[in-house]
Amino acid sequence: MLHPLTDLLIDSRQSGRLVRELPPDLVPQTPQEAYRIQSEIVSKLGPVGAWKVQPLPESGQPFAAPILASTMFPDGATLRTADFPNLAIEVEVALTLGRDLPPIAQGYSAATVRDVIGSIHIAIEILSSRFADSKSVPQLAGIADLQSGAGIVLGPAVPPDTLPEFGQQTMELSFDDAVVATTPGNASTENVLSSLAWLANHAATRELPLKAGDVVITGARIGALPFSGKHVFARAPGLGEVSVVFE
Repeated sequence: MLHPLTDLLIDSRQSGRLVRELPPDLVPQTPQEAYRIQSEIVSKLGPVGAWKVQPLPESGQPFAAPILASTMFPDGATLRTADFPNLAIEVEVALTLGRDLPPIAQGYSAATVRDVIGSIHIAIEILSSRFADSKSVPQLAGIADLQSGAGIVLGPAVPPDTLPEFGQQTMELSFDDAVVATTPGNASTENVLSSLAWLANHAATRELPLKAGDVVITGARIGALPFSGKHVFARAPGLGEVSVVFE
């Protein structure tokens, strides 16, 4: 039997109707309950094409969410604004995996996942909460909603022959030809690899192990920024450019 919040979120994604009232008894009480709802959503609407994971915090664990394969979009795609309520944009470093990461007894570490990266990309993450008032929703309800993940637009593939120092990776985001944000860097390469290792272990315990070809976005470098325009464009030295158009 599906969690009642799963039913609400699936209906919202299929019908376009936002969840305007969230009964308190439907709010997940633990991360595990929120992850159960995520898994139920992808079991009905999947398959999984990507994952999002936060940078590894100094203490505790990051949050993560699968992203539906149906919401993986090519660079330069034209999308319907109406399909993305509460639209917001993030710019990310994305990794495409070169091989499967099945469960292993000893678990994965930053050292063991370094060599599984097939390519590096600049990416635009599209955020779209299924809650009408997303700011008032408890955090775990937002986690259950696939962390508002509604799509990824992937930039060109860059070979991972030598991983750059992501902590110094500059990026720039433009809305309708006007620069709206830049960043001189963010989470380090070591943090990204540690977060990827955590995700590999986490996904395996959920019986959704990471696979060759999966994309992993590694935490917002810019954003989340609300968007109501037409053209989104991002660039990063060494990683190239990526764009998407909303109509």
